[in-house]
Amino acid sequence: MVHPKVLTDPILRERYGIKPKGRSNLWLVISFATLALLWFIWSGTNFANPAIRSELISFQVIDEQKISITYSIQVRDLTTSHSCNLVARDFDKNVVGEFVDQMPADTLNIGPNLRIIEISTRIPAVNAGISGCQ
Repeated sequence: MVHPKVLTDPILRERYGIKPKGRSNLWLVISFATLALLWFIWSGTNFANPAIRSELISFQVIDEQKISITYSIQVRDLTTSHSCNLVARDFDKNVVGEFVDQMPADTLNIGPNLRIIEISTRIPAVNAGISGCQ
């Protein structure tokens, strides 16, 4: 137990290394909490509204060498051209056809843009999808 005189005398406090109770850590906690809150707000708004958003609507097998894919793409920047890589897969999920859909800047609109593309395949395909857009 610490003698009460040690707690009140500044010379004894310095000698025994007893620091006065204060709010020295409070500013550190407040600044860390503020930075964490700002980071959560930034990451939430940044990832909730991506630059390019694509959605597969449907696909339809036309014949043994072609499959049709319908998808929509929504972009934020209408001044640059974009492209989407579309793939056709067989029963074992191997890629049997691929198509890069190039979209010049003047062909896109604000909001969803519906695209219908036919992909040529080397063997019969059973499904199609979007592997990525940029």
